[in-house]
Amino acid sequence: MGIITNINSLQGMGIYADRGARSPSLQFRRYNLVYGFNGSGKSTLSRLFASLEAGEPHPKLPAGGTFEMALDDGATFGCPSNPVGIEQRLLVFNSDYVEQNLQWAAGRANPVFYIGADQAEAASELSRIEGEIVQAEARKAATAATEKAAEKTFANYKRERAKLVASRLHLGSRKYEAPALAKDYDTWKDDGGLGLTDDQLKAAEEVRRLDEPMPRLQPVSFDKATIETAYRFIADVCGQSLATVALDEVQRHPDMLLWLKHGHEYHEAHAIADCLLCGNAITAERRVLLAAALDDSVDQFVARLNKTAERLSGLIESSTQMGSRGPTMEDLSTELRGGFRDVRENLSRDAQLLGRQLGTLQAVLSAKLERPATPADMKDVAAEADVVATAERLAESVMTVNEAISAHNQAVTDFEMNKAAAETSIRRHFIVDCRDEYAKAAGDLDDATGKLKVETDSVATLRERARELRQRIRTHGPAAGVINKLIAAYLGHGEMTINPVDEGYELQRHGTPITGVPSEGEKTAIAISYFLSSIEADNRKLKDVIVVVDDPVSSLDTKALNFACSLVRTRLENAAQVFILTHNLQCMNEFRKAWKGKARPPTGKDPTATFLYIDVTVPEGQPRRSSKIIEMSKLLREYDSEYHFLFSHVLRFVQRPDAYDDHGYMMPNVIRRVLDVFLAFKSPGGGGLPGQLDKLCSDYPGLDREQLAALERLAQVESHSDNLDDLLSFSTMTLEETRGAAAVLFAMMEHVDGNHIKRLKGLCQ
Repeated sequence: MGIITNINSLQGMGIYADRGARSPSLQFRRYNLVYGFNGSGKSTLSRLFASLEAGEPHPKLPAGGTFEMALDDGATFGCPSNPVGIEQRLLVFNSDYVEQNLQWAAGRANPVFYIGADQAEAASELSRIEGEIVQAEARKAATAATEKAAEKTFANYKRERAKLVASRLHLGSRKYEAPALAKDYDTWKDDGGLGLTDDQLKAAEEVRRLDEPMPRLQPVSFDKATIETAYRFIADVCGQSLATVALDEVQRHPDMLLWLKHGHEYHEAHAIADCLLCGNAITAERRVLLAAALDDSVDQFVARLNKTAERLSGLIESSTQMGSRGPTMEDLSTELRGGFRDVRENLSRDAQLLGRQLGTLQAVLSAKLERPATPADMKDVAAEADVVATAERLAESVMTVNEAISAHNQAVTDFEMNKAAAETSIRRHFIVDCRDEYAKAAGDLDDATGKLKVETDSVATLRERARELRQRIRTHGPAAGVINKLIAAYLGHGEMTINPVDEGYELQRHGTPITGVPSEGEKTAIAISYFLSSIEADNRKLKDVIVVVDDPVSSLDTKALNFACSLVRTRLENAAQVFILTHNLQCMNEFRKAWKGKARPPTGKDPTATFLYIDVTVPEGQPRRSSKIIEMSKLLREYDSEYHFLFSHVLRFVQRPDAYDDHGYMMPNVIRRVLDVFLAFKSPGGGGLPGQLDKLCSDYPGLDREQLAALERLAQVESHSDNLDDLLSFSTMTLEETRGAAAVLFAMMEHVDGNHIKRLKGLCQ
């Protein structure tokens, strides 16, 4: 079975800095020692493991935090996603475990689980059921993956299909998304009608694109009867002659009529007696004869010709321009444009033809105006039947155009209603178009969901059966002797024992029930012994389990601590994987010494142990402390005292006076601890730090006592600093005071024992 090799990701977990794909691997191995001060995040780390033990996020982890751990077989587990799978393999001992399993005030413990000989049958059945659970979980995981894939496929299909529909609806600020598509499918899934044609879809889209209705159009006016009447009238007029003119000269020379009339009127108007052409006198008889022959009828006839010419010009112009006055396809509502191009081309063609046909009359009429007394030559005039036929076709085209204009104007009136209808028709079109694909995707998801429910119910049934079997196996009485042996081994004496009673355990000291609660050390002893005795309960095997122990030596004296570490280490030696988390330097040293050969085996062998350190810093620009798990410093790994490790921090602080130090917040405490250890060897005895400094100055006259004032200030501020846990607190000393104290400390150590500080610096390189 696989073991945990790394924390792949860590987000939002309190004091811990986030981890991700680029974070270096923690390289967990079979035996793992993690050292960190109180408050550095050990409890949080143990709760990450406890989450996988419970199959759900630990309630004391920060809300919204996430993490993922990797196993050496490639599997990954984490929270909130994929927390289930290794619950039966993980066992976590921490303060939460103590609270959940031991009721100290009542002197009771939760039942200890132990498999006896008489429960062998139940244990065998439990083993079989657990095997079936593994297979059922695998089937459930497979069907869950299938359902998730089907759900994703269906969701993607609806989302992309909805995007397509939305792109054709032109909804503006409104949205059309997957839920709307699903609702439309329910509405039209049984609609047997066809979808829109391409032209209909395009027309509906054009309606949807409009933000406001198109302008209304004016109908086209045309009266074919006017054309027919005009043709006949002009043809008749052009064929007439002025038979009323009695002059022989006009009869012989009709083209001279207007010349004679204009000449006569000119001579009369200007009282000219002689003819301006021939110079002869115009007699009175001739004047009377001309006046009688050239009377008002000629003027009226000529005026009628001029009026007819003007009317004809108007008809030609209106007919010729009729093609351009009608609406274009772009002027009409989109749904009316189909086939309109041909109608408009016919209208334009016939309008131009009618103009040309009427133009033949215009040429004849112009000639008639020049020779009103002579009948016009009609041989080049368009035939009446042709003109009438053209007018009839034009009238039909105008009627068709006006029908389109009427429909267009109605569409303008019904603009909002038509937009809504266009939206409905487009939505229905796309549902009809995708009905089969939608039904298949929905069906695949329904099938996958049904199969997952079957497998989920099967797993639940098997788990309930396993729970019932474990209940049959559990008993606390036979385990009491085992726990008492472990307590004695843990504490190094047999004074504290537990005695099973009807509802739990009775705590005894020297065989007599205790009257109060046990000490913190005894609490830890009972809890860890209870934990160790239950590892192989519930049909578990030590070789299969991953055990996490957080601070197993809380409040123990030195002698008991050695027993405790030895017990935990030997009992867990054959576990699949072990994690020891501690803030106790002596406890760390006990496991470090025991596992040193596993962490650095002889050449040719792979290491099976990993030593790690929870480093707490205040990153530059950040107001809060931040923890990250790193490889344990060689100065902690190779030495039993923290002196070398703390000295390395002071050395870095002194060597980089202008650089930001993310450990700067704890430097006053670190300097005080280094000073205490140095003076303990160089100036032993009482009197406190001021007395030690006085004695040191006495032993080394070259020291300036006044320059050591910075160290006395350090002693006053950091008087509480007597263990490594104090390194997490913030000092009241300023950065300048701290740098001054560090400089004075190094100068004093250099003067008192130059070789000592030289060798320390060498170890820190």
